[in-house]
Amino acid sequence: VWASLQINRKLRQGVTNRMLRTERIVSRYDVAQGCENVPIPCVNAVDDEDCPSDYQYVSENCQTSTMNTDGIITRLKRCSCSDDCSSSNCLCGQLSIRCWYDKNQRLLQEFNQTEPPLIFECNSACSCSQTCNNRVVQAGIKVRLQLYRTPNMGWGVRALQDIPQGSFICEYVGELISDAEADERENDSYMFDLDNKDGEVYCIDGRYYGNISRFINHLCESNVFPLRVFMLHQDLRFPRIAIFSSRDILSGQELGLDYGERFWDIKSKYFSCQCGSEKCKHSAEIKKRFLFLSNQTNNEGIYSIYCK
Repeated sequence: VWASLQINRKLRQGVTNRMLRTERIVSRYDVAQGCENVPIPCVNAVDDEDCPSDYQYVSENCQTSTMNTDGIITRLKRCSCSDDCSSSNCLCGQLSIRCWYDKNQRLLQEFNQTEPPLIFECNSACSCSQTCNNRVVQAGIKVRLQLYRTPNMGWGVRALQDIPQGSFICEYVGELISDAEADERENDSYMFDLDNKDGEVYCIDGRYYGNISRFINHLCESNVFPLRVFMLHQDLRFPRIAIFSSRDILSGQELGLDYGERFWDIKSKYFSCQCGSEKCKHSAEIKKRFLFLSNQTNNEGIYSIYCK
């Protein structure tokens, strides 16, 4: 009887724990705090970690130090289209080589994801409609996303709907800082280099100010990619970083960027990739194999020198 009572007690505890965990999974909290077009819920079915609160959610880049962006409206190149700006006559499209958005406001199939061109969207000086085809990023987030606790990579972002290839996901948003200031900051985990090759270099730091994009993890088989977009101004030093889907993404799938070789050259000393892909290039196993081959090559070199 005592054994039966103990078993029943454990079963009741198990049911209670599952209920608590289920309640935690379905709890709703808009991490965007109403700043986006759609709410972004936060869920955790892994551990007891609460939704992150160590940063301030912002929907646009902010500046905590003086930075002079050239946004004088009279200097903006602008179109005078009376249609939806999808024709080759649109001046903004010409600045981007062509208008790269289709009628569904997705990137065209032939868009070069590996070496993407600069995108110049229509701006406040244009005489076209505010709903023209060439105003995608400035319209904000339209896809449903979720911040969730991953088993191995902390917080991550996943889709709550099917997202076709070429769709705008979100903008990488944070604090706009100079390269010099970036060098002075200890934590560079949220830095995004704006890659201006013609002068001053700036970064977006999502550590203290940011949006949902700051939680997008690295995936070796990435399904989203960044490109540089201009809309409120055309100052080439300060592009906006827009994140688009590189392929079809199913509802429930995690979104992942390829952080790049430069990132892993530095960070692989401290941690390894946990994406779990069969094509993972930065896992602990790959790192171990690389070190083994490097040591073997060095030892062979030393041996051959010694023999001479």
